[in-house]
Amino acid sequence: MKRKNLMFGVFLLGMLFLTVSLTNSVATEDEVPGEEEPGEHDPPIEEEPGEHYPPIEEEPEIPDDDNDGIDDNFEDETKRDVSIWIGENVVEMGSIRRHGDQKDIIDMRVGFGPEGISVRVSFGTIIRNPEHDEPQEDPISEGEGSELQWVNDYEMVQYKLKFEVWFRGLIEFVDLNDNAVLDFEVDEIIEDYGFNSFQPVDYSLISISDDSNLHYILLNTTDGLFATHIYFVEEFVYVDETLISPTQVKIDIEITDFNYTDANSQLALHTKLWSETIGYEEREETNDEEEGYASEEKEVYINNEEYTGIFSWKETALIDGVEMPVFTKKIIIDGEDEHLEKLYICYPRGNHIYHDPKIGIYISIIQTPNNLLIPIIITSSVASVIGIVTVTFVVMKKRRII
Repeated sequence: MKRKNLMFGVFLLGMLFLTVSLTNSVATEDEVPGEEEPGEHDPPIEEEPGEHYPPIEEEPEIPDDDNDGIDDNFEDETKRDVSIWIGENVVEMGSIRRHGDQKDIIDMRVGFGPEGISVRVSFGTIIRNPEHDEPQEDPISEGEGSELQWVNDYEMVQYKLKFEVWFRGLIEFVDLNDNAVLDFEVDEIIEDYGFNSFQPVDYSLISISDDSNLHYILLNTTDGLFATHIYFVEEFVYVDETLISPTQVKIDIEITDFNYTDANSQLALHTKLWSETIGYEEREETNDEEEGYASEEKEVYINNEEYTGIFSWKETALIDGVEMPVFTKKIIIDGEDEHLEKLYICYPRGNHIYHDPKIGIYISIIQTPNNLLIPIIITSSVASVIGIVTVTFVVMKKRRII
């Protein structure tokens, strides 16, 4: 009988300890300071002579010498080597991950000509050729549509994701139903202005750190009406208050002095989307917004369950120096090619329009899990119970031995 009473008492003691542990933990996590009722002021606790409480340890700050909000160690791991090649009606940008055992490569091809401006993104992993030991200096071979392409005799690329964003031209329209977007069935189409003639490419290399650069390309139509400012980086960097990752390219769109032919018209940027096998999806909140280093963005994306390609844009643009909302209609399938989809980005009327989309491969900057308090509480409490049960078992076993 005594033995049963002892076991029951130890069990009650364990449950009491577990309840107090959980209560204190939850109170520590959820307690919100508020206004005290009059008279509810506890007297200060007087420390005994020589008694000192240890200081509260603060969470270590991440190393961030360049003040961009990204862990410097993570930035070093994700830095890339970039090469630029400018040819006739094309700019090729190659980007290879600088560190790590598994190298990946991003090819961005900016083409411009009679059909407008296109940005094609090809992302793949680099595989070593075991038959060769020494790398060669040959460029990436051409092979449209090929899944495997040789970088040189030493390495080849296995492409994982390919997609393209194409700026076709501007459509002047009158918004007859006042919904701020282009509706071909309802609105009046005034003019379809295509991008088909361009000035020579203007390229600049800008140093952003001791071992990284920003590559800037200005691509302008012959009449100067439409320009794209292209920023390609080797590490995370802010450009015009927008954080660009080394797997993305920032493309600022600038429209200057469009010759409106109707006093009530506005403009829509005719954009086409291409993907090799899968269609685009839309979302109101981008991945960059979810991770806290972007705001007021919208995007379309493709995802093959392994990698994500994105085309995102700010939901506002500068219209004659004033920030104003930008509206888009849902993407639609192109009637001529099932692999093409159409997107119309609609701007309020203005003489100078400036907008900043991004194109590239999404990578997460979050390297540590959040909200670890609850798992720690549960683990500690379970450990306490296990400890109490173990002690109970040992005590009972000793009593049996005795």
